[in-house]
Amino acid sequence: MATLQKQQPILYCVQQACLQLGLAPPAGVYDSQDDNAILMGAVANLAGILVTDDFNWQDLQEVFTVTGDGVLQAFPLPVNFSSFVDNTGWSSAMRRPVVVLNAQRWAAIQSWLSQSFFVNPACRIYRNNLEFMSPPALGDTITFQYRVCDWVIDGVDNSLTKPLLTINADIPRFDWLMMTLAIKVKWMEQKGLNTLAAMKDLSDRYFQLTYKDEVAPILHLSGPGAVNTRYLDNLNVPDTNIGF
Repeated sequence: MATLQKQQPILYCVQQACLQLGLAPPAGVYDSQDDNAILMGAVANLAGILVTDDFNWQDLQEVFTVTGDGVLQAFPLPVNFSSFVDNTGWSSAMRRPVVVLNAQRWAAIQSWLSQSFFVNPACRIYRNNLEFMSPPALGDTITFQYRVCDWVIDGVDNSLTKPLLTINADIPRFDWLMMTLAIKVKWMEQKGLNTLAAMKDLSDRYFQLTYKDEVAPILHLSGPGAVNTRYLDNLNVPDTNIGF
């Protein structure tokens, strides 16, 4: 994660959530028989999965590469695959973007492929494979960025990641404060309490982190110099407002 996001073991996050809720912090979570600690451990996994799937966190992205041999059409997805990052698939041989098809477009294109002008490499996700409409050519390297489902650093071996919290030393791959606030919200929901204030805190922290987790170009109306791209001017937007 970006340096803004500081990680802590899940036990620390749960203890902080308990202190903020006026509860006695547990000595353990996943080795405890205490009902409140057990509930905290359960909602921590729920919160972590929801946070993982809510944004393309840069620390949870990896690169998936396949090399064509002119024969194979389907390639197994990585075991930690969650979803592709949009518009990141490219063919090195064709120098074209890979078009990811839904089931309806796949069926339609397949029905007229012999007469098709469809030149971009096309694929779909099917039965845990990345399946191409036509086999990638021999030596063609196709790469995608994808989001992983492993949002937890193993507490015993920090070189390993996994999709669920199971021990007290496990470390969520998120900012510890956001994780603590998310645990609070989910715990309060389970208890039927008003979550309005807690949800606002979580939303504020989420915005702070997502705003700085990605790098974006600076927009120039006309560009202070020849090397700057002009994004918003009369050459690329209508004269009335910004296209609204």
